[in-house]
Formats: sequence, structure tokens, C-alpha cells
Amino acid sequence: MDQSAGSATIFDVAKLCGVSRGTVDRVLHRRGRVSQATIDKVERAIEILGYRPNPNASLLASKKTFVFSCLIPTFNKGEYWEKIYDGFQKGAVANPYFNIELDFHLYNQTDLGSFQKCCKEILESRPAGVIMNSVFRSETARFSEELDAAQIPYAFVDNVFDELNYTVYYGVDPYKSGALGAFLLTNRTNPKEILQVRLIRDRGHHADPNLTRRQGFMDYIHRTLPDTKVHTVFIQPSDPQQTYLTLDRFFKENPNVKYMVMTSSRIYLIDDFLQNNPDPDRVVIGFDDLEGNLASLRSGNVEFLVTRHIAMQSYHALVALADFVIRKVTPAKRKNYLHMDILHRLNLDDYES
Repeated sequence: MDQSAGSATIFDVAKLCGVSRGTVDRVLHRRGRVSQATIDKVERAIEILGYRPNPNASLLASKKTFVFSCLIPTFNKGEYWEKIYDGFQKGAVANPYFNIELDFHLYNQTDLGSFQKCCKEILESRPAGVIMNSVFRSETARFSEELDAAQIPYAFVDNVFDELNYTVYYGVDPYKSGALGAFLLTNRTNPKEILQVRLIRDRGHHADPNLTRRQGFMDYIHRTLPDTKVHTVFIQPSDPQQTYLTLDRFFKENPNVKYMVMTSSRIYLIDDFLQNNPDPDRVVIGFDDLEGNLASLRSGNVEFLVTRHIAMQSYHALVALADFVIRKVTPAKRKNYLHMDILHRLNLDDYES
């Protein structure tokens, strides 16, 4: 039911005029055939009653559906992007007055062609708006130019390229999150050596979603501990045996390295090695509150996780872009950083991810 700013409703207007609710609705929205005498009568009743139509209710009554394309990496259950997916779903129903339909396009982070294919499909579908994440900078820039040319507004979630003409962004500051991880790893001592574990993604090295976070980590180390050596090993995320052997080989050659970091969201990939090679002096830092990471934290294999409420990024990005597209409300801030959380096994039970 339409509600006024006060107590009057559209039914009150219709009753006062002696016409149907549908007739009042046609006058309000200037559609259909209505005599001038009836228009005058309805407008007079609106003035007397102080009736103000609810614009959101009018949107719902219009039955218009707004399709928003969501461009994110493929994921398996329990992975980071599943939480982003869930955030979009919650954002779509956050305002019951909006008829929002989500059109998901999932690309392979190791395959530029997969991303290009999704971009082509989105442009052909002509959505009301696009919310995206991308690890391919140059291709994202090209896609953004095409969205601009088609006058399709777009938003970023999780990462953003500042030079592009996006409407709104929600995520953390990845550079600062990397620096925070470096602080947590080194604040109690000055390690001479650190091991950084990275994922093998694609042979061409086109995909590097954690570049900015890793840069924040490395800059902090170089600035505060210039003599500290940072080693790097690469592991294959789909090959636990290769991961174990790679770490085992490294620590046999470098037994004095006690400090480890993984700037991707999958520190749980090295948990098997940590569990089977305990070291009371080892300190390990990871990122993001995935279930596997939380299990590593509970066991004590990981000391700290730097995280954020992951699903809130996509939830807020969709709500803000929908407001912009449907209600023409410009976001109060274009770039919106969520606060970062520091998880330890001592505060884990009180944290709601």
C-alpha cells in the first residue's frame, strides 16, 4: 500500500474524490486517459490531505525489473568469492521496493580469454549496471571504456583501478592491509629473514590480484627493517603434495627462517605442512576469514589473520549502484573502505564473519 509522508494514503485520496485507486494512480503517474475534471478533483484532494506518494512503492508498482551484471572469479564452496556472491544476493533483496535481478558472469582468474568472454556477454546483454572485480588491468580498462560508451554505470568490489570512471567502490585498502600484516609479523622482534608464500596462477603472470597488498607488505618491511631478507616460494593451489614438498625443501635449506606470510586469502593451503612440522618459534600471518583459515587460526598454526567482513563489500556496492541507477541517488563517497579486523585465536569466538 502506498503510504504518505503523514497518515493519508492513496485510498484516502480516492475516497475523497469518489474515484478508484487506479484512477488516482493514473493521475499521479500521468498515464492512461483521465478527464481534466477528474485530474483537477484528484489534485485538489491531494492538496487537502497533504498526500505524498512513496517513490519506492511506485517503483515496485511499476513492475520494472533492473538487471545488474556481477563479474567475479569462479569459486568453489568455502572460498573467498563465495562470500562475495552471497553479499550480492543479500544486496538484491535489501530494498523490497526494487525489482532487482542478478546476472552472474564468472571468469577464470588464470585465463584472460575467460574474462574477455564474460565482458562481451555483459555488453551484449545491456544491463542496468555492472559490479565487477578484475585482476586484468588493461582488459578492465578497455571494458570500462566500452561501458562508458554504452552509458552503463559500473562499480568495483574488492579491488579498484582509480583511473577509471566507476560510480562507487567498496573494499579495504589493500596496500594498508599488507602493511598491517607486516606490522603484526614483525612487531615483537626484528626477523632477519621472512618467507613469503605465493600462488602459481598463470604462466603469463597476467593475474596478480594481491599485487597491491603484497606491495604494502614489502614496503613496510623495506622501510622499517631494511636489512631483512624476504624469500619467496611458489605453490600450486590445486596440488597439496607439491605444496608440502616445496615448503619441506625450503626449510631444510633455510632452517633458521621462523616468520611466514601469505598475502592471498588461502593460508590454509600450507596448514598441513605447519601441522606436521611444528615449531614453537614460528610466526605465521594470513589474510581473510575463510573457514579453512579460521581452522588454522584455532589450531595455533597461524598467529593472526587480517580480514574484513567480506560479504559486506558486494552487499554495499550493489545497494549503492542500485540507488544510483534506480533512484538517481549519487553515492556520498565514491571510494568506500571497510574497516580491517585483526583475528587471533583469543578473539575468534566473538567474531561474526
